[in-house]
Amino acid sequence: MLAVVPDNRDPKLMVDPPNPDFWALVREWQARGWTIGIHGYQHAYTTVHAGLVGLNRYSEFAGLPYADQKQKIENALAILSKENVAAQAWIAPAHSFDSTTVGILVEKGVRIISDGFYFRPVEKMGATWIPQQLWDFRNLRLGLWTVCFHPNDFSERSIIKLDRNLTAFRGAVISLPEVLLRYHPRPEGFLDAKFSKFWLWKLKRRIRKRRSRS
Repeated sequence: MLAVVPDNRDPKLMVDPPNPDFWALVREWQARGWTIGIHGYQHAYTTVHAGLVGLNRYSEFAGLPYADQKQKIENALAILSKENVAAQAWIAPAHSFDSTTVGILVEKGVRIISDGFYFRPVEKMGATWIPQQLWDFRNLRLGLWTVCFHPNDFSERSIIKLDRNLTAFRGAVISLPEVLLRYHPRPEGFLDAKFSKFWLWKLKRRIRKRRSRS
């Protein structure tokens, strides 16, 4: 799954001059069968709301009125449509969005959300949530585990490590269509909600420890 910012305005993501062939590359990736996710609109944080996931207290969407969020999502989808790219999933900047965001996405036909600290895909708020819990490969026996990478700040060492891990975990990597066929998403249950809260607590604890050491 590849997250694309339709109209990037975040200086941190401007690691090189604009590539005139960027959208041609996205269409090529889409033609290969890659799932293209809409990664917000401009990747510009405007609020201090953590949203539904609760990981980061900054957002491009969470806490904004319906009209403002709708305009941003419509603008983002219009750019992708103009470039003949289908937005198959939602991947929020900073993992932060709220119920208003989800409602608008469902209205617009984007019903896959790549987020949430679950151990399996769940149905929630009219959308299918594909969990996103890791930032590096790990051997975990049960459940569906997805790994988030930000290649804009990759070093040469990071690329070598990713290449090795993709080889090592090759048999465990599956596509979004395979996920939906294999896991048959069901409504979010009690255990799903409890696991989500536990995983969020675990992540925040790890972040606090890392900051205390730096």
